[in-house]
Amino acid sequence: MSRVLDRISGVIARRPRIALGILIVAVVVLSAGNGLRVEQAGNEVFLPDGSDVAAASNELSERFPDSAGLVNVTVIHRGDVLTPDGLAQVDAVVDAAVADPEVAPRLALTNPVASIAAIYSRALQTKDLSTVPQMQLAAVTDRLRSAPETAAPVGRLLGAAAGEDLAISSIRLRDLGDGDDARSDAELRIAEVVADVAGPLDVRSLSQATIDAESADATGSTMTVLMLIALAVIAALLFVFFRTGSDVVLGFLGLAFTVAGTLGFQGWAGPDGLGIIGAPNSITSMVPIMMIGLVVDYAIQSVAHYREERLAGHDVATSARLGLGRVALPLGLAAGTTIISFLTNLVSPIPANADFGSTAAFGVAFGLTTMLVLVPAARTVLDQRRERAETLSAPRPMSDAIPGAGPVIERVGAVVARSPMIVLAGVLVVTVGLGAAATRINTEFNSNAFLPSGGASLTDIEALEEALGGQTEVVTALIEAELTDDRTLRNLLTLTDAFADDLSRPTGAASDITLSLGTLIEDWETATGEPDDNFDPELLELAQAADQGLTLDPVVLQEFFDQLEADDPIGFAQVAVNDPDGVDSMLVQFNALTGDQVRTGEMVDDLEGLWFGDPDQITATSGEIVALEVVGAMTDAQTGSIVLTLIAALIVLMLFIWATEFKPMLAVLAVVPIGMVLLWVLGTMTIVGIPYNLITALITALSIGIGVDYTIHVIHRFTEELEHGRTLIGATTETLRTTGSALVGSALTTALGFGVLVLSPLLPMRQFGIVTAITILYALIAAIVVVPPLMIVWAAYHQWRATMTGQHESPAAPAVVAEPASTGGDVEPVPAPTG
Repeated sequence: MSRVLDRISGVIARRPRIALGILIVAVVVLSAGNGLRVEQAGNEVFLPDGSDVAAASNELSERFPDSAGLVNVTVIHRGDVLTPDGLAQVDAVVDAAVADPEVAPRLALTNPVASIAAIYSRALQTKDLSTVPQMQLAAVTDRLRSAPETAAPVGRLLGAAAGEDLAISSIRLRDLGDGDDARSDAELRIAEVVADVAGPLDVRSLSQATIDAESADATGSTMTVLMLIALAVIAALLFVFFRTGSDVVLGFLGLAFTVAGTLGFQGWAGPDGLGIIGAPNSITSMVPIMMIGLVVDYAIQSVAHYREERLAGHDVATSARLGLGRVALPLGLAAGTTIISFLTNLVSPIPANADFGSTAAFGVAFGLTTMLVLVPAARTVLDQRRERAETLSAPRPMSDAIPGAGPVIERVGAVVARSPMIVLAGVLVVTVGLGAAATRINTEFNSNAFLPSGGASLTDIEALEEALGGQTEVVTALIEAELTDDRTLRNLLTLTDAFADDLSRPTGAASDITLSLGTLIEDWETATGEPDDNFDPELLELAQAADQGLTLDPVVLQEFFDQLEADDPIGFAQVAVNDPDGVDSMLVQFNALTGDQVRTGEMVDDLEGLWFGDPDQITATSGEIVALEVVGAMTDAQTGSIVLTLIAALIVLMLFIWATEFKPMLAVLAVVPIGMVLLWVLGTMTIVGIPYNLITALITALSIGIGVDYTIHVIHRFTEELEHGRTLIGATTETLRTTGSALVGSALTTALGFGVLVLSPLLPMRQFGIVTAITILYALIAAIVVVPPLMIVWAAYHQWRATMTGQHESPAAPAVVAEPASTGGDVEPVPAPTG
């Protein structure tokens, strides 16, 4: 391997322009893939393969196209609602919205609108509420709130928030099969229409489309600003570390090449390209940002090693060759381990996870290649010209880029070298403490956290929570059971009764059942005396004939359903499919509160508990339920991948190091500290109150990638120093003075680059920035505090074994001479271990 790297290094140093040309061609070809990128996929790509929720959603869409997939648009009216002018405006707002040509065709076929104005219109027997005296309105209000049949509906539409009255109108839209974008356009159109209706009330529409639009605007503009701030911070730090503008430019050029190539890969490998991966998603969209954090280290290490060789007196070409040769192996090992850690996502049952693994692995590989070619080749081209003109000045060492950092790190090295066991004991105590805290980490997730702080959507949702318990969505449950089965019909009617009772209604359900076969049966069997009454005495007779006391006659039941379908074919098609060749299907719909996934999980459990039959017969789905399933699956997948990733990294490193250097235990010393870092991070998250969720779970992959990178650099440099005759203290202090100082610069650059996310208006992004910075800090601490004492113990063990066997010198290394007193030469030299 070393010979191969030496040859590659020699080619790049001798033919730098050719190497740069090949790199630029590769970037151009990859960047062309950006034209093949498709739109970002939705949450469905995060559902595990074989998900019951996903299967139920597909089944509902196929069997119930007119009723499945309904969405709620909530129109919020603030002000003096219960006045003639207020109710008249509510009525006008709803009429304007449902009459719009873009909205009208999408209205739900059953109960498309729920409005407080409609309730008052029926109670007052008038369509012109503006002419009703205030005193009469007050009397009707008292009657509506006290009557059992109207108290609940009125209570779900009227409330108060922030000291003012609030009412809502709900407009339900259906899917016409023309895509989510078309339905979203209708939701946004409602927001435009209701805002134009004049009156005393402040009116605003709230829907998933308005929330997404606000989040996209806030996130897009903010992320652009944050990206510019991050790049400015990285540029400033790189200038502090490099102290030459050309190296800063090269670093940024390498980052730009990496990001462009990674985005291009998503196009070439995506659905419109080779079809290897799916459409971009919210996780893969974070890969370019992650690459900036990972690849900037490759730039810093490449520049640092090139300068070390220059300071050692070598010419430019030789420095480029030797520097690349020295840095390629540790960087290759680190990047290879990081790539393996990302590729473990390929075994995930979640399609988005697999795509994330492929994209991130390619990004790391391409970023490493870019920096290992760009930095030495470009430095050779730039510096050889000055070298020939004899105007090339000596480079500045990276170790003194941060004033005072070098001596401090050297002193740390001396301390850990003299007292390795004490340091390791202290580290173990801290690890056990933080590991114990990690067992209590919060895994709850609130979807409202993804809304911009102080935005209109979050303000509206908080007002709805105060006034009415929260925003609502349509929940649709698929039931697959035989219609004529006695238990099926009884369960449907039991569900309807349970939802009508506040004590038995599932947690989080915000209404009675709005649509189901049970409600359809009740509608046709109940005589109300109203003009639009659907009562059918023949159906009632059939129902009574089917009832045999303890059981229901399936033959008569079939006649009943045939008659019901004949009487109301549209209504029946919305709630049931009578399949003579297979299992029948039914639909149950109701409104549920959103925003709290714990509550949503309890609602799903309660709903399944109310179905007194095979629990596999009923599956509920909605946007919030899909999000719950996604978060649980993603969190479980990331958690499960931690052990798999660490094991894979350990195996790969052991095989590689054993094959190249015959020192497989070095792989253990590289990976064990990263396991500690993970415990430190999770424990700290518990202590500071940051939950372990969909976003912060990504830190596991990042921490392993960055952490292994740091530990391998320290281990590789330490063994090199031993082979060059250093003592333990000398090897430790020299390793930390050179490689450690470069790692400090890399850590600061990456941590502060990610740290700008704390300025994001989105709480999860702020948490991601904080946890990433903590992770990088801990990975650096592990590299300079944990790895050196482990290496010393490892080296001391080999020294003891060599002494016991009478082998005083390693046959693979030159004789070890004592260090001068100034570098710790009073300590017994240790031969370089061979195993």
